[in-house]
Amino acid sequence: MSTRLGPLALGRSATVAARQSGTRAIRYGIRSSAMAKSSTSYQKLADELREIDSLQGISSILSWDELVVMKPKSAESRAAQKSALASVLHQRMTSKALGDLIASAEREVDALDAFEKASVRDARRQYDRKIKLPAELAKTEARLGSEGYQAWAKAKESGDYAVFKPFLESIVRLRQEEAAAVAPDEMSYDFQIDKFERGMTAPRLKEIFDELKPGLVDLIKEVSTATPLEIHHHLRGAEGGATFDPEVQASLCEDVMRKLGFDGILSRSLHPFTGGTAQDVRITTRYDPSDFISGVAGLVHETGHALYEENRPCGPQLGLPVSSALSMGIHESMSLLFERMVGQSEEFWEYFQPLVEEKFEHMKGVPASAYYDAINQVKSSNLIRVDADELTYPLHIVIRFELEQGLFDGTITCDDLPERWNELYEKYLGLKVPNDKEGVLQDVHWGSLAFGYFPSYSLGAMYACQFFAEAERAIPRLRGQIREGNFEPLRAWLTENIHSKGSLYPSADELCEAVTGKKLDPKIYLEFLREKYRKLYKIQ
Repeated sequence: MSTRLGPLALGRSATVAARQSGTRAIRYGIRSSAMAKSSTSYQKLADELREIDSLQGISSILSWDELVVMKPKSAESRAAQKSALASVLHQRMTSKALGDLIASAEREVDALDAFEKASVRDARRQYDRKIKLPAELAKTEARLGSEGYQAWAKAKESGDYAVFKPFLESIVRLRQEEAAAVAPDEMSYDFQIDKFERGMTAPRLKEIFDELKPGLVDLIKEVSTATPLEIHHHLRGAEGGATFDPEVQASLCEDVMRKLGFDGILSRSLHPFTGGTAQDVRITTRYDPSDFISGVAGLVHETGHALYEENRPCGPQLGLPVSSALSMGIHESMSLLFERMVGQSEEFWEYFQPLVEEKFEHMKGVPASAYYDAINQVKSSNLIRVDADELTYPLHIVIRFELEQGLFDGTITCDDLPERWNELYEKYLGLKVPNDKEGVLQDVHWGSLAFGYFPSYSLGAMYACQFFAEAERAIPRLRGQIREGNFEPLRAWLTENIHSKGSLYPSADELCEAVTGKKLDPKIYLEFLREKYRKLYKIQ
């Protein structure tokens, strides 16, 4: 049974949200969109864009299958399939015919509603970026995408940064040349950020992080000197004698997923992810025999992604650019809202505690507060970003942002990157980095050509906090409903205010302003962290 919610009559919640968005919604023509009549040129463009989206959907299903169920012996044939499909997609996405259709629709844009105008706007944005990239740079990108990853993997295994450095230099140079060719009026790093966070710039990110950074550093110092949380011995996994059968964990996660409101496919993978298409969303998580909470946390995170995918604009907008996720930060905000505001709350564990006891007999009598402490403990000594806790994680991102910005504005070179990395870890987190394997080589992103991606992780956490605060104002007894296992009001509010808007707004800041009345405000996030962790660690 599908969980697609669509626009619902949400009673008081929707009324409050409508009043709060008020004139901002009118500004984008949302209320009158159904009255507009599409032009013939737009319909022809929409037909072509839907076919391209269907081809991209095939690619997504192939990738999900490759990561979840495909046998290694099929790798060669799958690579050939994906290569052939990529070639067809490139031809369709850069064809003169598509450019002509976009131009025709632009000439008749005044006849379109707000969602249709957004699709034309984004079709132009995507098309121009494709056709302005010189063929030689496209070839270099394809080659470095493979060589860079292999060099990074080899360097990480050996811990030898020198193996990766020449490739990293080529990657940075490629991204600078790409920006000069495609967006010559933009700063080269802004262009990289905009690929993942449309409308975002390095100066705006610096403004956000500069406000967040000192408060985080001070709060982490407070927590690190407080009395550590005492973790219940049943939640220490194998060390405490408890083990959690992966098959039973899978059953538990399936039940949690259904209760949260997602009725799609759940599988296992080395790293949790969300894949598939808008009408065929698929998620995965992983199971650690010594730690069932990590599997549940991954499941809740991916369910947030899945609900966003499943409830983005459908009907006549399905398969069109306006139905796409607005940004990586907004996508991440939907997963982190469920993971942190819901899944890391004591109310969540109060509701699911009986289910855990039913699945794992040795967990009987473990209070919900023990789960809450275990999932929220701060490990400020952790050097590795992907293993960092909620409180220290943003500083891992700030460090990467400052290093990337330096590489693109010339204040940092690839030669001194490891030294600068180590300096920032000691400055912000008080940690000494013992080697490059645990330092500058720990992430795959740069070897995979993904500069400008890291900020989305922490932007997502901040958007999630600001959205949830607004949801609490709009939905009576929201935390009490979570304690009772009633997640529908929150899902419906998110669908009405965020999921169903897709890429209607030109930037995440503008969506945030439409939903909450203000652009992203890091003070809201910082205050949330202060209140939560000072209470948790009994800091006066």
